[in-house]
Amino acid sequence: MGKTLFWKVALGIMLTGRVYGAANLQVGTLSEDSCWYENKESLRVASFNDKSAYSGNRVQIEAELERLIASADGRPVNDHPKINEMDLSLHCGGYGASLVAKVTTDSNTFCVWAKFDKGNLSLRSVGALGSEGRNPNQLCDGHKWGEFILGANSEDLALELQSPKWSTAIASVILIANKVYKVVLVKDYAFREQEVIDQLQENFSGKNLIRYIEFNDYRHPIGEFVPLR
Repeated sequence: MGKTLFWKVALGIMLTGRVYGAANLQVGTLSEDSCWYENKESLRVASFNDKSAYSGNRVQIEAELERLIASADGRPVNDHPKINEMDLSLHCGGYGASLVAKVTTDSNTFCVWAKFDKGNLSLRSVGALGSEGRNPNQLCDGHKWGEFILGANSEDLALELQSPKWSTAIASVILIANKVYKVVLVKDYAFREQEVIDQLQENFSGKNLIRYIEFNDYRHPIGEFVPLR
C-alpha cells in the first residue's frame, strides 16, 4: 500500500504542477526535488528519499496530531487534548520528510515532528515549547518535559539534589558526562521545569555550584522547510 500511495500522490502533484505551471505557488519542491508538495484544500506530500506519501486536510491533520500528543503524554486514546492553534511546516532532507507542527492546547504548547507512514502521521517526537519557541517563521524542536540538563562545578551539587529537601520536585539525578547531569522531575512537575530551574538558581546563588542549566532539547535532521499556510 505504501508504494502505491507514494506514486499516486507523486503523479498527482506532478500533473497539478504541469497544469497550473510555476505560477501556482501552492505546488513546490524542497531539498533539490527530494520532496514534492501541494498545499490547497488538502496537503499532499511525496518524499522520494524515504518513499513516503501523505494526503489529508487540516481537520484530518489536527485529529491525528491530537492523537499523537495524547500517546506521548500517556493519555488514553479517547482523552486527547484539544488543539486551539496550529502552525504547520513541511521539512525535507536526506532522511526523508516530516510534518512539523507548533500546536497550542488549553494547557500547553507543543512542537510535534511526525513522519508519513502508510498514509498516516506517525510520531517522531513531541516536545514542550516555551514562549521563545512560538515564532511562526522558525522551525521548532521542543524539549523533553519533566527533565533538564545541569552542568555542575562540584559533585556535591548532585548529592544535594538527591536529598529529602528536593524530593518533592526531583525524582532522580543521572550522570551523563563529567559533572553533567540529567535531572528528572516528579510527575507533578511535568511542564513546570522552569519553576524548578528558578528555585535552584535562587537557592544556590553565589555558591558557585551551578555551571549551567538548560532544557533537554530534541535534535532533528538538517534540511529545508516551508511554512504551510
